[in-house]
Amino acid sequence: YTWEHGNAKTYVTSDTVLSEIDYAAYFTLTKQPLPDNRQHILEKLEADRLIKKDVGDRWNILNLGAILFAADMTLFDGSLARKAVRFVKYEGTDRTTTVTHRRDGQKGYASGFEGLLGYINGLLPQNELIGQALREAHRLFPQLSVRELVANALIHQDMTITGAGPLIELFSDRLEITNPGCPLVDTNRMIDLPPRSRNEAIASLMRR
Repeated sequence: YTWEHGNAKTYVTSDTVLSEIDYAAYFTLTKQPLPDNRQHILEKLEADRLIKKDVGDRWNILNLGAILFAADMTLFDGSLARKAVRFVKYEGTDRTTTVTHRRDGQKGYASGFEGLLGYINGLLPQNELIGQALREAHRLFPQLSVRELVANALIHQDMTITGAGPLIELFSDRLEITNPGCPLVDTNRMIDLPPRSRNEAIASLMRR
């Protein structure tokens, strides 16, 4: 069983597909021109296995399409909606301190990725370094590292675990990123054993 190719919604009209899947983001992120008619848009989405043709001009929205390009995750059932990314910023060094910022993601992982990273980077602590003429702000966590860690947490989670999704927590002294599931490779052997990954279809499309 491949979770990505399961059905998120079944037997819906093409209007529902185009309103609940952010197809404009799909074409922008995959660097394809936006087709000039509805049928060609649906064909492209079907070719990437985001949706699947059903009988009587109806469609099934696949989990792959919903998790990556949902216009609003809450429009899908609870198990998929709970996979939305949650971000929490605490005032101190543990979870008993005051929550200063909280954001529950609504968009799919691909369509909402840049917005999520922009939000996180805007809240990361900074140091001011005084140069020869100007002060320069340097974030304590490299943006490239944060991007890779967030992307990997989204892609390699265990999608079959319901009621839990990726969680990003920012404390005054650290950033914690967690996702559901156990590693496929023993954490003590990650250096010398060949890599294994979950959700190959999600990983492939996110790489593109």
